[in-house]
Amino acid sequence: MDYERDTLIYLVKIPREEIAYFNFLLESYEGLASSRTVDASRGEMELYVPVELEEEFVEFLEGLKEELPLEWSKLDLPESPQGLP
Repeated sequence: MDYERDTLIYLVKIPREEIAYFNFLLESYEGLASSRTVDASRGEMELYVPVELEEEFVEFLEGLKEELPLEWSKLDLPESPQGLP
């Protein structure tokens, strides 16, 4: 998968029946992150977050902890191979 070096990837797991609601909330914060459902049956999602919005994104997730049972982790991306931008 290609990725931009100025984008962070977070892995989020939520109850599958809450995926649509979570996406609705996320979209209400336009530009905060974009999402991709990895496995809907297990409630697994990838969220692509601009580096400059990481703090706000984590605050968004923290704010949802009382409302939605969710788990998240930041994916550590390897450095791009030498010679590639």
